Amino acid sequence: MMWIIIGLIVGLCMSLVSGGSWIQSGLIGLLLGWVFQLSNKIAGLEQQVQTLTTPALSQAADSSPATATVQTQSRPEFVEKPESSVEKIPSPADTLSEVPTANLHEDVSPCFKSIKPIPDKAPQPSKLDKLINAGRDWLLGGNPFVRVGIVVLFIGVVFLLRYSLERNLIPVELRLMASAAGAFALLAIGWRLRERAGAYGLILQAGGIGLLYLTVFAAFSLYHLIPALLAFGLLVVIVACAVVLAVLQDSLPLAVFATVGGFAVPLLTSSGNNNYIGLFSFYAILNAGIVALAWFKQWRWLNLIGFVFTFVIAAVWGWFSYKPEDFAASEFFLMLFFLFYVLISVLFATRSPVNFKDKVDSTLVFGVPLLGFGMQIALVRSMDYGIAISALVLGAFYCLLAVSLWKWYGRAQQLLTETFLALGIVFATLAIPFAVDGTLTAAAWALEGVGILWISIRQQQLLRRWFGVFLQAAALLSLLYDVSVAQWQGVSAEQALWNGTYLASVLIAAAMLVSAWLLSRPFAGKRASENGLSTVLLVSGLLVQCLGFEWQVIEHSLPPVNSHLIYSVVTTGILLLCLRLPAWPQLRFALPLPVVSLLIATACLFSGTSHVSLWWLLALAALYALLFAYAKQQMFPNCLAVMQVITAWVLILIAYHVFFDRILRQWPEAWSIVISPMLAIAFVWFLLRAPVWPLTHYRALLRKAVVLPLTALLVLWVVLSLGLSGDSAPLPWIPVLNPLDIVLGFIGLTIWAVYRRWPTLHVEVHSYWGIYAGIFTLFVWLNWTVLRAQHHWAGLPWSESLLFMPSTQTGLAVLWAVTGLLLTWTGHRRVQRPLWIAGAAMLVLVVLKLFLVDFASSGTLERVISFMSVGVLLLFIGYLAPLPPAKTIESMSQLTEGKKA
Repeated sequence: MMWIIIGLIVGLCMSLVSGGSWIQSGLIGLLLGWVFQLSNKIAGLEQQVQTLTTPALSQAADSSPATATVQTQSRPEFVEKPESSVEKIPSPADTLSEVPTANLHEDVSPCFKSIKPIPDKAPQPSKLDKLINAGRDWLLGGNPFVRVGIVVLFIGVVFLLRYSLERNLIPVELRLMASAAGAFALLAIGWRLRERAGAYGLILQAGGIGLLYLTVFAAFSLYHLIPALLAFGLLVVIVACAVVLAVLQDSLPLAVFATVGGFAVPLLTSSGNNNYIGLFSFYAILNAGIVALAWFKQWRWLNLIGFVFTFVIAAVWGWFSYKPEDFAASEFFLMLFFLFYVLISVLFATRSPVNFKDKVDSTLVFGVPLLGFGMQIALVRSMDYGIAISALVLGAFYCLLAVSLWKWYGRAQQLLTETFLALGIVFATLAIPFAVDGTLTAAAWALEGVGILWISIRQQQLLRRWFGVFLQAAALLSLLYDVSVAQWQGVSAEQALWNGTYLASVLIAAAMLVSAWLLSRPFAGKRASENGLSTVLLVSGLLVQCLGFEWQVIEHSLPPVNSHLIYSVVTTGILLLCLRLPAWPQLRFALPLPVVSLLIATACLFSGTSHVSLWWLLALAALYALLFAYAKQQMFPNCLAVMQVITAWVLILIAYHVFFDRILRQWPEAWSIVISPMLAIAFVWFLLRAPVWPLTHYRALLRKAVVLPLTALLVLWVVLSLGLSGDSAPLPWIPVLNPLDIVLGFIGLTIWAVYRRWPTLHVEVHSYWGIYAGIFTLFVWLNWTVLRAQHHWAGLPWSESLLFMPSTQTGLAVLWAVTGLLLTWTGHRRVQRPLWIAGAAMLVLVVLKLFLVDFASSGTLERVISFMSVGVLLLFIGYLAPLPPAKTIESMSQLTEGKKA
């Protein structure tokens, strides 16, 4: 460490001599000292390693012959006993003793090599792998050849028709007749082989139906041989026949194939005249057939395919071709299709077996009202209250349906009944936003959601609890949408903090906070995930409340400092009232709220022109009351500790703002800069010594998080003060007794006090660092005292040119020589070679400076004084402080020699 200090001193001294940057020179000197210290350590370590390894090598050399003797020793010879007259039966041990050792190892090792580790459990396939495996099983399972063959045949017929059309090789009528004959042949063969394993007959029948579809389509669309009405009738007959075949053979694939073909019939035979009544009439007939099938068969895929085709094609037609004059017919068909698929979903649930896994088809139960209501909105959006009335009617329909199902089936259909009841409540809730203002809608939804949540907790209904939470999320989204629209249109409320938008945000936040508290309490049927949901609701409610308040402050240009202080006081009061509630672990997320508000107020205070008011005193007092109350209850210690630190820094910043605003503005600029660190010094001493709360509970934390940063700022101020001249006008400048040096003395005492209490801060610091830093700081201060003396007493300007004045160089030379003398004398008295070497290095610098700098001032008195002073001091050093003996090196050599002996 000494060499690092020496390098740093050398670098700073050279900066003073050369007039360069003292930061760069100091860093260069520091690095040189560090490199020199590392080289010394490496040399010492190499010497120790050589000392320790030499005896070990000698011992190894001495023991090697013995080791070789042991390894080459022959087997022991056994004395043969005289043979007995009794014949001895060889034992297994005797047999094994005759086997050579090498052979034993050769025979046993393959046995171990053959042992294989137990394979790990095969990893579970992903969803994509399952999908690929399912497709592969369908293609290759059962009878793969017929499946692949029917697909290839179907494609081949398509290509054949296309090829014959392009080249006119076969008459059109003959081609179509051949195609129809082939289709009937497939149907007949498939019906005859319907009992055969592997679904051979069903596959042939599906191929025949497909060929009939293609034949009629080609005759109508490609060749124009038959009119549209005849083609439509033929396709309807084909669909009916296919459905009959599917029902007779209980074949879902055949029914799906026929249904898809039926929905494709109007598309294939369309002439583009927008005959939507004919289109939807045909679809009504198809859907009636699906309803009839749903009465006998629980074919879920058939229901889904009919639902998708019906509503998707209806939506596409409505998007491109709907006109307002088509409202009556469109409304009729929409209601008819809606009732069809609601009835299908009820039939699927009521006629499914008791042990069926999915008795409720959730896709139809939720998809039908969502798509149906979306289309209804498109139909009635131009009518006054049309959407609201539609939502209310739909909600009443589902509620009536739920009551009817409960009356007819009871608990046997409890899930479907509860689902319909929830849908009824949802659509009745949706009627509110379409009838009233958006902000009131959001508030109503939030209050309804917390009410549903409370009732569902009492009734142990999981789905209703989630629905209550969903309502609150929808309320938040509605509010955000309303705010964005109001901002875009430039609409502003009439009065801040008393308008619909802010009141809605307060109600939504309150609903979320109450819901978070309800879910945090233990109750019957509670899931583990609901604890996390409680935290999400709490954080969301806090964010809504904070952002709503910030929006009001920005939108209405409220005074930011006092507004946030009032907000901090109000939230602190609410958190104090929360102490009366039972234990609520998630409440720790709300505790930082007043502290954050104080931080925002502090930032606004320093960025604006406002002054500190009494609201600051009230806010800080309320906050410390909150911290004390929660600390007394021993709640959330980690959160309270962080809040203590933040509050302490806010208090320091506010005190400094008052200190600068009310006190330092009355002083001259030079004096105000010098006195500025006194408040930080006072805070450091208060935090170190004051026996009051919160220091009695958080003293160690506050020392680490507040005292150390303040001390670092004081050190930074000391570094920056090197650029100050120390002007003390109207008082005369006196070394040590001027204001700057007095403040530096206080800072030094403060740093020393912090250093003395350093072990209590649990920070590991080398014990000599403080001494080295003190010596270095004292040396730097003496140099700057010389410079300031030249400025004030000699009247020289305070600038970089002051360094090149002869009188300055003389003063620095004498100071460095005296410093070198003290270091060498102290090193000699204490027998410390590093200290003596540091002083000698300083003197070497002084001599170099004499010849490089002072020697240039030929014929001046300053040069004479410099040389004579340094010369006399060098003589004193040579007489009083010669180089001390190297005790450490001698003791190390003696220890090494003793080990060798």
